[in-house]
Amino acid sequence: MVSWDIVLGLMIMAFTLPFIFLHSRMTATRRRASEEHNEVQHLRSLQTELEEHLRRDQSLFLEALGVPFVLMRPSGRVVMANKKACDFFGMEAMANTNLLKLLPEGPLRQLLKEASAAREMVRSTVHIPRADGERIFRTEATPLATRERHIGIVFLDITEEHRTQVIRRDFVANASHELRTPLTLILGYLETLLDDPEAAEDAELRQRSLGIMKRHADRMARLVADMLTLSRVETPDSGYLKHEDFDLRQLAVDVQLRLEQMIAEQKATVQINMEPSPFPLHGDSFYWSQVLFNLLENALKNNPSPGLQVQLSARCKPDGSRFICLEDNGVGISHEALPFIFNRFYRADKSGRIKGTGLGLAIVKHAVEAHGGSIRVESEPGRRTAFIISLPAEKN
Repeated sequence: MVSWDIVLGLMIMAFTLPFIFLHSRMTATRRRASEEHNEVQHLRSLQTELEEHLRRDQSLFLEALGVPFVLMRPSGRVVMANKKACDFFGMEAMANTNLLKLLPEGPLRQLLKEASAAREMVRSTVHIPRADGERIFRTEATPLATRERHIGIVFLDITEEHRTQVIRRDFVANASHELRTPLTLILGYLETLLDDPEAAEDAELRQRSLGIMKRHADRMARLVADMLTLSRVETPDSGYLKHEDFDLRQLAVDVQLRLEQMIAEQKATVQINMEPSPFPLHGDSFYWSQVLFNLLENALKNNPSPGLQVQLSARCKPDGSRFICLEDNGVGISHEALPFIFNRFYRADKSGRIKGTGLGLAIVKHAVEAHGGSIRVESEPGRRTAFIISLPAEKN
């Protein structure tokens, strides 16, 4: 006879074993679900990290462009832009900004409208007014082969390039004009002497004609020399600048001697006051001689009346920087002329009374800047004019 205890045990086992098995399966399922959840979380974390890396790489790439860049939809809404673009448009952030709705009517908005409708790369030039003056940008708008037809726009600042081209064009035009005048006079007198035997035999006329031709030939030679000097000093990396130690005071004395006749004729007074003496300087002594000569000659030419007083001074500051100043008590320079005084061929005197090539002060400015310095001019019309040169401390 079967024991009831055994039957009861079997019955309990028959009921509990499925629960034990089910519990075991459920525990295993929960464990697998937890592991899968953790794996999903890990994958999500990796995806987030990857997306962050991608955004950071995109940002670094856009900033590395070094120029304003905008990626926008045809509607004008910005997808991404770099810091240069934000500065260009005057915004702190540009993402999701609709430029076509935000920008006022003008050349920039018109440019973006044309870019949004373009089917191929569009190149154009746009002039943008700024607080510090007009800036000129060359733009390249490229439609991308994406589902939303994004447009990438790059803005290249060509202001300095444009200014350089204008300066070169004006320089050639002015140089041609300055050379043409004396050359025309020389040719005119030559034709007179060659075509008119009687004129050629007239000793007085011949001598006067030769004297005029000589003066204008000298002017042409001086003009050509000044243009070559200016061309060389504008490109100090070309190897024309020498690096040597010299005494600036001795250069000043030499320049004074070269202009001694002019100083005496105008009854002018020139004082040289430099501390220390000798005044040591490092650079190209030839170009520093040109600087001092042109400044002193400029003061004398613009003040031909007797009694001009000129003082050339130089000082070393405690931090090692130096300043050089040439000051006179002459007629001064008008406030309207001051901004242009260092321009090539510019003459404050429009009467033509003062002779010169118009390149002297341009040479001074470029020679000073080639040595790492700066120059400015101060003037009180009728009282004084001062050209002040600042030089940084020399590196050991």
